[in-house]
Amino acid sequence: MITYKHTPVFANSICNLLDIQAGHVILDCTCGEGGHGAIILEKFGSQVFYVGLDRDPQILEIAKQRLQPLSKKAIFLLSPYSNAKEALAEKSILQVDRILVDLGLSMFHLNHMERGFSFNSDEKLDMRFDQTEKSITAFEIINSYKEDEISDIIYIYGEEHASRKIARNIISERKRKPIQTCTDLARIVSKSKGFAGKIHPATQTFQALRIYVNSEFNQMESLFAIIPSMLPVNGKVAFITYHSLEDRRVKVFMRSTETITPVNKKVIIPDQDEVNSNPASRSAKLRVGVRN
Repeated sequence: MITYKHTPVFANSICNLLDIQAGHVILDCTCGEGGHGAIILEKFGSQVFYVGLDRDPQILEIAKQRLQPLSKKAIFLLSPYSNAKEALAEKSILQVDRILVDLGLSMFHLNHMERGFSFNSDEKLDMRFDQTEKSITAFEIINSYKEDEISDIIYIYGEEHASRKIARNIISERKRKPIQTCTDLARIVSKSKGFAGKIHPATQTFQALRIYVNSEFNQMESLFAIIPSMLPVNGKVAFITYHSLEDRRVKVFMRSTETITPVNKKVIIPDQDEVNSNPASRSAKLRVGVRN
């Protein structure tokens, strides 16, 4: 029996915030374990047509097993969201009424430590969402990139001010032996920064590597470019972000795209009750836009 460990943010309000109604075609660009999909389909069932999209074949299969019993009108597509338009076209779907993009890292990836995302994993550094892709891994970056390249990645994609010291210590350590596992890297970063506060000192470094490995910002920009053509007039899109680099890009998209208008003047954040019940939601931000 599969246990679903991911608690989606805005769980009690996402249907209202997106104004989901019977008859809508809904594109869940980051299906994950099906957290938001379950909320939508438990409320609407086959009254809506749900499309679950994910680039990770393993997690998409979990979502499929979870959500298909809830609706006869649910399909699941293996694809990065940057390719959403083409993936939909293959199913003869030219437009959707609602788009949901939850940019958070699924608990699946953290709890399945062989994927190489977790600070506590003794498995080899990887961090690819789709391990069938022949793309660069975090292991290759840490063990083959130049010091300034590693420093730039950690600073640009993690906003880590200790990036130079961390990169220098990575180079020093790998001269003795390859840096194999997540715990090896977390130990180097922790030694470089020291422990302070509740957030693990390696958080920003791991975030930076994950973003770089999966080309997440390029993926976002590609999605921004196709959203207006996927939505009809009055169609809506919602983005859930978890750090400033993501939110800043969504904010710029909402304000600079003539065909998309922000629904709310201020960014939406979880209320205190949700933060208390789901601490992982504390950094989440939601922006909803409507197609003109």
